[in-house]
Amino acid sequence: MQRPEAVLFDLWGTLISSEGFDPGLGNAAVLKTCDNPHGVTLEQVQELGNHVMAALGTREDQSALEFSQASLLRIIGDSLDLRFRNSIEETEWDFWDAALDVRLIDGVPELLVHLQSRGIRMGVISNSSFAGCTLERELQRHGILRYFEFVISSADYGIRKPDPIIFEVALARLGLEAASAWFAGDNVGYDTVGARSAGIFPVAFKPRAAIPESIGEHAVILRWDQLCALIE
Repeated sequence: MQRPEAVLFDLWGTLISSEGFDPGLGNAAVLKTCDNPHGVTLEQVQELGNHVMAALGTREDQSALEFSQASLLRIIGDSLDLRFRNSIEETEWDFWDAALDVRLIDGVPELLVHLQSRGIRMGVISNSSFAGCTLERELQRHGILRYFEFVISSADYGIRKPDPIIFEVALARLGLEAASAWFAGDNVGYDTVGARSAGIFPVAFKPRAAIPESIGEHAVILRWDQLCALIE
């Protein structure tokens, strides 16, 4: 383990969380922004969305490929002849804003200030069906987007963690070798295993599963001030 030049973070369960996810509220918000010549109901939208996600959900983990919210919106729109009055990016945000009530994980603002003060660069790699611009908009709302050089969403690249390719993209954007970066996240399978597969030192934040012995050198923390202590 060497002192990192950069720390990369997972997003959900690591930097932000939500008390729940209500796609019904999201779809209702989207439906209000559509021209709807055939009087499509919210129930029809929900039924089609559930059908598509049931068909694709298990394939994502098996293949490490991402199916995006934008693609789902297009499928629903074209199948039901709903005509979005706004851009797909704005329509996706309408869904997100209605479906989620997001808060920062405890200790995140203080952590980011500390790392910035030490000259440590930061970025985000998220497994998300929502585009990076949506994730950035949420982080901006909480006043922390400025700390990150980039926010990588699997929705924009089509590749999910733990595939090393998405980590390698982040390293390329930083211009760093894997040994110069750490990755912190709460999901052992996606984050801890994925970071190690790319040669990045993994920091498991409140891990929800046992960490395989094959991972080798790693850190486990339960609070963000412990990451600051590790770096110091």
